Amino acid sequence: MGHASDRAGPALVVSRDGVKGRAIFLETGTVITPFGEPSTAAYYSGQTVGEAQEEACRRNGLEVVRVKDPEAAIRAQKEVSTGPVVLVLDRVFFTEKALGDFLKATKTRPGPSALALTLNASVDYTLPLQDVRRDGPRVIHDLLRVDQTPLPAPGPDPVAWIRQIGAEPVEVEKREIVTEVPLPTIGEGPKNLLRYPVTSTVVVSIESWVHVLWLNQLSFGIRWIELLRRKPLWALWRAASAFSLNRNRLLDRLVWRGRGCDIHPTAYVSASILGRNVKIGAHATVRNSILGDEVIIEDHAVVQTSVIGHRNLVPVNTVVVSCATYPDATVGNLKLQVSLVGRGAYLNLWANFVDAKFVGHVKTEHRGQLASTERSFIGSVIGHRAKMAAKVLIQPGRQIPNDTVVVMRPDEVVSVVPADLPVGVPLVRDHGTLVPLGQET
Repeated sequence: MGHASDRAGPALVVSRDGVKGRAIFLETGTVITPFGEPSTAAYYSGQTVGEAQEEACRRNGLEVVRVKDPEAAIRAQKEVSTGPVVLVLDRVFFTEKALGDFLKATKTRPGPSALALTLNASVDYTLPLQDVRRDGPRVIHDLLRVDQTPLPAPGPDPVAWIRQIGAEPVEVEKREIVTEVPLPTIGEGPKNLLRYPVTSTVVVSIESWVHVLWLNQLSFGIRWIELLRRKPLWALWRAASAFSLNRNRLLDRLVWRGRGCDIHPTAYVSASILGRNVKIGAHATVRNSILGDEVIIEDHAVVQTSVIGHRNLVPVNTVVVSCATYPDATVGNLKLQVSLVGRGAYLNLWANFVDAKFVGHVKTEHRGQLASTERSFIGSVIGHRAKMAAKVLIQPGRQIPNDTVVVMRPDEVVSVVPADLPVGVPLVRDHGTLVPLGQET
């Protein structure tokens, strides 16, 4: 998505609560590798992060202005004489609920304020590799309410400049439901558990591909809570139609379907959000997932706790777990877990991505050096339009660049089948041909 002009217009947006104001997004130049795109272009549950930012602002009565430097931010702030003015780094994602509660909490406070969240499960889930400030048990984000507060002289570093404002942290209250998910455990030691949170109050500084993956994993809870809040009668009717208080029966009924969906009678779909014109084949399973428009899930495929981008193809017998995919990808894999797939990428059924480390945490490249993800269970990221062929094995935490084509070694392919092969004798591959076992060179 393109950048808006530095020239700011009058703040005319009015919310249902009558709030008028402006949100000024300050460009940081943060680029998400391997995609080579700014944080605002990162994929988030059917839209970009930038689009999600703007939607959250509009719903809270804030006009959105994007600027390239602190000097332009100062001009944009001065053009607003009344109403709230929010100044935020462009890499900061926030939900409608988080922004709304922050505006309410700071409504009568004098001076600049910064959004702070208590360090709990949902904050901890995405915290690794984020450049955020810590204040005891709180995390302070670069999302400030400055209104008509005089701002410091502009500087060359937008991050350092916004932190010079000296905003007082204001903690936003949040509620969350935490589910402990068992992870692979080696040996007889303590069980490895992931604390998965469900909340609609989420703020994340998008600085790495892992943040894009983790944000999409959290988007399942965010989207469902927002949907239930906006469609309470629909939720009540769907729950009542289950005719049961059994949790699984209730979840089976909570499926939001866009127009034109074609779901085979033998498919199993539970607690999921489906876009328009989604097709789900025979005996396929979709659970706790979000599918974009025109997604095709073929026969016997399994999609769990994943976000599948618009126009994706998930071929026959594929298993996708806790992943996120950009639009127009083909995700054919025996089992792809905890990985991020770029726009238009292609994964062969036999391309394998290791998603666990037995000892220590998985590391990934971040700002030119290897850094810990603080996770022992995470896969890799596949760049836009990359193609991964059969018999490719990728270690966890790796970043496959855009447009990369990875294929199997030629000597692993049987290209010649001799006509005089002995009958009943075990044969092995040897330099592209078949030879009796024990005669290989």
